[in-house]
Amino acid sequence: MSQASDNVTIRLASAGDIPALARVWHHAWHSSHAEIDPDVAARRPIGFFDERIGTALPNCAVAVVEGDVIGFASWQGDSIGQVFVMPAFHGRGIAALVIGAAENALRDEGFDRITLFCRTGNDRARAFYEKQGWEVVGEVPHDLGHMEGRKPVTVWRLEKALDRASR
Repeated sequence: MSQASDNVTIRLASAGDIPALARVWHHAWHSSHAEIDPDVAARRPIGFFDERIGTALPNCAVAVVEGDVIGFASWQGDSIGQVFVMPAFHGRGIAALVIGAAENALRDEGFDRITLFCRTGNDRARAFYEKQGWEVVGEVPHDLGHMEGRKPVTVWRLEKALDRASR
């Protein structure tokens, strides 16, 4: 999985990446979701992400620049669960690299069609996914977790057909 492009290396995450992954997830989630869900954001400190990120291993591709983890995408089953990049690196193609690595891993696992969920109102993320060939197929209920429990929200369900020949 290791690849380098413009000083960015994409590789599988390891247990040693957990603190950096939590930091990326925390900063990127708050950057993109705090305005959509301010009550949840107030109850999602770094510890929330720290406690949960380990569940993403071993199905997690990370983007590394100069030794620092700056983005990641994780997957489970036929679904991509998280795609987050440090805000300072937005717009540089990092998210496309990590989601591409996740898609390739899912293709290698034999999936022809994959899913991901995106919080309604996160228009920037939706536009990014659609640019990457994802299609919104509907809206579904979801529970957004925080330190004291969960909040019901609506998310877009996106799907993408994987071309067996592409890599």
